[in-house]
Amino acid sequence: MLDNPPNLTVDFVAKELKTLRRGSGLGNPPTVSRISPGLRSHLLGTPSSLETEVSAKQIMLLVRSISSAVELLDDSLRLFVEVDLNLSSEHRYSTLTERQESLATHLGYTAKTIRRKSETAFRALAVQIISGSTSMPWKTAGNRRSIEPRSQVEPSGEAQNFWNAHPGSRIDIVCSEIPEEERPYFASPSDRNYLRYAKFADLDTLIHVKTGLSRVSPGAIVRDFAPSEYHDANADTLIVIGGPPWNAKYREFLPQLPFYFEPNSLGEDDPLVLPQLGRLTMGPVWSPEKDLLEDLAVMSRLTLAQGTVVYLLGGCLTLGVLGAAKLFLHGPQSARNVEYMTGEVGQDDFVLISEVRRIGGLTDTVDLSMAGPLVLMTRTNNAPFEVRVDNSGRYQGALPGS
Repeated sequence: MLDNPPNLTVDFVAKELKTLRRGSGLGNPPTVSRISPGLRSHLLGTPSSLETEVSAKQIMLLVRSISSAVELLDDSLRLFVEVDLNLSSEHRYSTLTERQESLATHLGYTAKTIRRKSETAFRALAVQIISGSTSMPWKTAGNRRSIEPRSQVEPSGEAQNFWNAHPGSRIDIVCSEIPEEERPYFASPSDRNYLRYAKFADLDTLIHVKTGLSRVSPGAIVRDFAPSEYHDANADTLIVIGGPPWNAKYREFLPQLPFYFEPNSLGEDDPLVLPQLGRLTMGPVWSPEKDLLEDLAVMSRLTLAQGTVVYLLGGCLTLGVLGAAKLFLHGPQSARNVEYMTGEVGQDDFVLISEVRRIGGLTDTVDLSMAGPLVLMTRTNNAPFEVRVDNSGRYQGALPGS
């Protein structure tokens, strides 16, 4: 960090940090944009600036820097800051009052005692930050909790919980299928060179998902089907690959979802429409030479009363469908994305929308821990979906008039 600016007193910094407790706290990373430019520069270790705009990368660096400072507090103080800032999984609620009441019940304290201890803890956190004894999490020395380099985090346990893919669990995959009139002749069972997978659309995604799940949970039982083949309902996990135009199973879940794809004729884009965001409409991004640059990865999770967890992997085009899978089944970045989503939504149902790019023929997805999603919507106990994160303004594929 830079030398302590003269206006960063303990009282000032404590007051600034307490503004981050509102609503979902650091569970909503853009909250850190509230802090003053002087404190922001101190936390980032950059020269002071009067700019009010904070980039997505800076937001995540600020969150990590503050979280790192919290880690260095004494145990008797750290819990109160973690709960207030919504960093404690045991007391995760959408308002500060609910979090403090939950902690009061857990400790047997009065709400007044919790607030008093919180004030003390935030002053201690302010001293920690002003003193410069903490830095970015990957540079912190002497942290009481061992922090592995983020690229080496082993995702299997958390990924198993995220995908509901535990050893012995039954996972059914229903992959989109090519319309009969568009299929090659050898996709017919009556053809002498019949190939079952020749009728599958989004085949890249199917292979990627099956390969990824084998790493996440080698003991899980994974089966795949085309929508016309699937008539079961007893799986622990159901993964539906491909959007509604070519996947009848996806269409069955559309009434439960807070979005839809605007249907168009074959060969045209089917843009995504979000009624809760003023009918925001977003589609793929094309270059002037008609090369595909970006698509939307749309990942949804629904929990059925019978216990089955349903994952819907969609996109406007096949690039978006593959991107939805790669967000959470593609090496170290997926481990960070799983960690981010687990912290954001826990076990709640969600709809995650993120951009996915095609660069040099490769599918490139976003690191959610750095950039955050374009849109994140959540719900609990089948309540209506609510918008939790809206970064849609950064996407170039928003259509005129939406």
